[in-house]
Amino acid sequence: MTASANTNSNTNTNKEAFLNTIAAKLGRARKLEVQRPAIQDLLPNSYGPLTRDDLAAMLKEQCFFIHTQVIETTQELLLRTLEDLIGANGSGAVMTSGDSRFKEYGLDFPGAAVWEEAAGRAENIRHAEAANTAIVFADFALAESGTVVVESRPDQGRSLHFLPAHYIAVIEPDKLVLRSTDAAAVLNRRIQAGEPVSSSINFISGPSNSADIEMKLVVGVHGPLRATYVLITE
Repeated sequence: MTASANTNSNTNTNKEAFLNTIAAKLGRARKLEVQRPAIQDLLPNSYGPLTRDDLAAMLKEQCFFIHTQVIETTQELLLRTLEDLIGANGSGAVMTSGDSRFKEYGLDFPGAAVWEEAAGRAENIRHAEAANTAIVFADFALAESGTVVVESRPDQGRSLHFLPAHYIAVIEPDKLVLRSTDAAAVLNRRIQAGEPVSSSINFISGPSNSADIEMKLVVGVHGPLRATYVLITE
């Protein structure tokens, strides 16, 4: 048996002894099988049935309070919408993720840097620091909180979401859900199916905000100065 195997065995033994001691102190037998509720049931939906339009309206209302612009566009006008936003941000350097959806939607930004695993961490971070605008596809958007959910992957590291001055998240219609439990349920199904899931999943609610000093709101201290969500309509 290797040293690593010995360590794991000792850890499991200590764990079992610890749990047995806790159960004994509580005066009951250990519960070895626990029936966990479905993730969606942890926080019931008190809104009733919601359509895609309902979720979009909820997202826009919440984003008003977190200083985030929501723009609706069609698939055909997506490229033009993003180009207009880049111009509204003052143009400058652009960086995108290496997400395959950029090609699927025919999105091409001449001169833009792309987050690529082959470029190496240092080079990707250097481009992210120099970028005026970052463009990514949201893995989920949570209507109730105005939050986009993005996984860190080889084609998009965490720095891409936090270093550029302006942040644009493209939201596909089927990625708009009510809240985090809906996104977690999908991720859980992927895990159960043996599909890879990132160890780093970021929940981003608009631009960086801080009111730690004298309760005065300051935007852009820890991340982008401006965040825009581009919602593709069906």
